[in-house]
Amino acid sequence: MNRIPYSVGPNWTLVSGYSEGQTSSARADHKNCVVWSQPIDVHYVSKGIQGWPKIILQVYCLDSIGRSWVVGYGSCSIPAAPGQHDIQVPCWVPAATTVTDKLRQIFIGGTHQLTQTDIINLGCDRFKLNTQSKGDIELKVYIVLRNFNQFGVEYK
Repeated sequence: MNRIPYSVGPNWTLVSGYSEGQTSSARADHKNCVVWSQPIDVHYVSKGIQGWPKIILQVYCLDSIGRSWVVGYGSCSIPAAPGQHDIQVPCWVPAATTVTDKLRQIFIGGTHQLTQTDIINLGCDRFKLNTQSKGDIELKVYIVLRNFNQFGVEYK
């Protein structure tokens, strides 16, 4: 299960779509890969390019008795050029730092979760965290930009 909210600066206004809380779920295939095939359809207007949109990912696991916990956090900026883009988003979780926490994860399951999720995309205090890599999420996105060239924004 994953949750897809967005982060944008003050110059950006949502015109249509949902800015947060898009969720999808799937099972791992024989290659241990999960394909969500989640369409993301959001439309923004902007007064300036500061605060370019970012996708923020929170990936959860659901076990056989209905418990869920975070298995990965990640974020990436939306590409600034139109067209199709393949993006690799590295995911991480806060690492267990004590023996008790490590044993709890082995026998009970679960991981530490962030209480303030703004740390995912800002990264200002993330250097203070002890984190563990959890793999990558591959995104295929299609970007449509309109009227940017009228305001002097060029892309190649």
